[in-house]
Amino acid sequence: MIYTETIREGIHTVNRNWQLVFIQLIAMIISCISFFIIVGLPIAFAFIMFGLDLTEILKIQDIVSAITESFGLLNKYFTIAVMIIVSLFSYILFLILLWIFIISGTIGVLGNAVCDKDYRFGISRFFEEAKRYLRPVFGFSIIISTIFIFAAFMLGMLGGGASALIDRIKGLEMTLALFLSVFFALVLISIGLFLIFSIMSVVVYGFAYLFFHKSSPYDALKGSIRYIYSTPSSISFYAILLVLYVLIGFIVLFIGSSFALIPIIGIFLSMPYQILSYLIQAYIGLIMLSSVFHYYHKTVYSSCPLLSKGDSDISLNKALGQATPPDERS
Repeated sequence: MIYTETIREGIHTVNRNWQLVFIQLIAMIISCISFFIIVGLPIAFAFIMFGLDLTEILKIQDIVSAITESFGLLNKYFTIAVMIIVSLFSYILFLILLWIFIISGTIGVLGNAVCDKDYRFGISRFFEEAKRYLRPVFGFSIIISTIFIFAAFMLGMLGGGASALIDRIKGLEMTLALFLSVFFALVLISIGLFLIFSIMSVVVYGFAYLFFHKSSPYDALKGSIRYIYSTPSSISFYAILLVLYVLIGFIVLFIGSSFALIPIIGIFLSMPYQILSYLIQAYIGLIMLSSVFHYYHKTVYSSCPLLSKGDSDISLNKALGQATPPDERS
C-alpha cells in the first residue's frame, strides 16, 4: 500500500537525519532559557530598581478594592508595566523568529533528503537551508495566521449569533431552545475541527510546495490548495498521519501521568520522562512532515524537480494532468 510505503520512507529519512530531533530539543531549551533572560531579568531588575512592594496586593479584600488598587499600582509603577509589556512582546517575537528559523532549516534538510538518498544532516547545511527558506516560510506563516484568525473570528460571530437566537427562543419554547443549543454546539464544533484540519493540511503541503517549487508564499498557498483539490487522497493520508500522531501522543501522556502516582521516586522520574516525551513527539512530528514530503513527491514528480521555478511549474502541470503552455513546451 502506498500509504504504508510512504510512511516507511518518511521514517527512514528522519532516521538518516536524526540530528533534527535534537535541534527541536535545543530550540525548546532556548525558548525556556530566553524567557528568563528576556522577560524575567528585566522584571526582576525593575522590581529591585523601583522598589515594588508586593505586600500591597495582598491587602486587597474585595473586587472593588482590587480594581481601585490595580489602577493605583498601575499609576505608581507605570514604567514597570511598560517594561513587562515590552519584554513579553520581545519574547514572543523572538520565539516566532526562532521557530520559523528551525522550521525553515527542517524543511530544507528533509526536502533534500527526499530527493537525494545519500543526503545527510550537517549543521552548516541546516543553517544554509534555514537562511534560504526563512523569508518564504515567514511570509507563508503570516498568510496562514491571517486566514486562521479570520476563520476564528467568523466562527465566533456564528457562535454569537447562535447564542443570541437561542436566548430569544428560550422565552418561547424551552425544549426547542435546548435542542437548538445542542445542535448549534455540534455544528460549530464540526466546523471548527474541519477548519483546523483544512488549515493544517494546507500548511504541511504548502511547505512541500515551497521546497519543491521554490515559490513565493502566495503561490505556495494557491499551489497547495490546488494540489489538495486535485489529489483527494492527500487529505486521507494526512488524516492517517494526524490520527497516529494523536494516538502516540496520548500513549506517551498516559505513561507520563502514571509517574505522578508513584510516591517519592515518581517526582524524580517525571522530569527526564518529560524530556523523553518531547523527543518522541518531535520525532513523530518530523516523520509526519517527512512522509508528507515523500507523498507529495511521489504524486507530483517521477524524479526530483529542478531548482528553477519554471521547470517545477511545468512538472506540476504534467503531474496534475494540466496542459503545458505553448511557450513552455518549446
